Amino acid sequence: MKKLAFAALTMIVLLGLLVSACGAPPAPEPTEPPPPPADTPTTAPEATAIPEPVEGTAYKLGFCSAATGGGSSLGMPERNTAEMIKAQLEGAGGVVGPDGVVHPVEVIIYDTESTPDVATSVVTRLIEEDEVDAIVCGTLSGNSIGIAPLATEAEVPLVSMASARVIIEDPETGETRYWVFKTPQENFHSGKWQARYAEAMGWTNVCDLYENTGYGQDCLTQTTAAMEEVGIEVVYTDSFERSDTEFPQMAGVTGSGCEALIVGSIPPGASMVTVASREVAPDLAVVQGHGVCNYAYIELAGDAAEGVVFPCGRLMIADILPDGHPQKEMLLKYIDDYLEFTGEDMTGISTFGGHALDALLWVVEGMESLDEGLTLEARRAAIRDYIETEITDWAGTGGVFNITPDDHLGLVYEDLEMVIVVNGTWELYPSEEW
Repeated sequence: MKKLAFAALTMIVLLGLLVSACGAPPAPEPTEPPPPPADTPTTAPEATAIPEPVEGTAYKLGFCSAATGGGSSLGMPERNTAEMIKAQLEGAGGVVGPDGVVHPVEVIIYDTESTPDVATSVVTRLIEEDEVDAIVCGTLSGNSIGIAPLATEAEVPLVSMASARVIIEDPETGETRYWVFKTPQENFHSGKWQARYAEAMGWTNVCDLYENTGYGQDCLTQTTAAMEEVGIEVVYTDSFERSDTEFPQMAGVTGSGCEALIVGSIPPGASMVTVASREVAPDLAVVQGHGVCNYAYIELAGDAAEGVVFPCGRLMIADILPDGHPQKEMLLKYIDDYLEFTGEDMTGISTFGGHALDALLWVVEGMESLDEGLTLEARRAAIRDYIETEITDWAGTGGVFNITPDDHLGLVYEDLEMVIVVNGTWELYPSEEW
């Protein structure tokens, strides 16, 4: 019985195990992960390469100044400024056109040696051999007058750094020279300040000594016109050579009985005639024009320059301009850039280097406006058009320019300020102090 009971129990256990095994759910088999969506990348994206800038047609900018010769005190700071702009353009790789294409700019620099013949020769070379897109050239008025017809005939934009009105205006027809611009204030603007000052001093007559150059002759013409406007008579005039060191003309000045001496010249002549005036007539007031807005005038004239009054561009007084003045930021940047580039001190700064800067920047801006694929002739015409139409409310070193088809300078006489030499440098001399 015990055996049967044990056997029965064994069978029950085995049957329970069998039922348990048959009734349990099967273990789940592993499944593959769902495939990614069709537009999902299966690998990390590679970094997108930045394309190299497209390089287009190279442009050429021709430059010439009187780096040597009688006009070198003006021409050297102009040349230094051109070298500075050349280095800046090379460092930037050129200019970028409106379509994003980069254009290298070659700045070709020559010396006119202060003579009309050399100026004519180098401008002809720039036009015919170098095939430049535009020219900045002409330290001296006489040289600029001589090269203006060359640019006109070849239909190349020319920006002069000299002051005479006839550079940009045909004296026979009175018409604006279509291809020619200039950056310095005019001699009539300077003459207006001289006349204003003379009137404030109560003078009724003045003498005028001027250098025997296109600049000097234009100074005489414009100063005389300005004096006549306020009823002041020019009772004695005579010319001298820029290189003169002796001035027999002073006998005529003292003999005329004039109340002040007006001088139309640049250094060294402007300095030497100042010295002669102080020696012969120490109490005679001397009023210079804007051709002496550099330290060379004071260095050469020495103590004789003390008390001399003249109109000048704001570059020479940039640090005392009020904050917010439209020219101040540009003027201070140019001074910093120029001194760093040349290694000179402040005596190297002059308004003449500023005239070069304004002219060069006009052309560079014109190049930046060019589309790729233009012919040389089309580029020249487009740069000319840009200067004539887009240089408006343009704060430069010479003033705030507003070029128009009838005025290829775009300045007014208020863009000059009167200064006076005090203790070997100049100070602002506002009209309320006259």
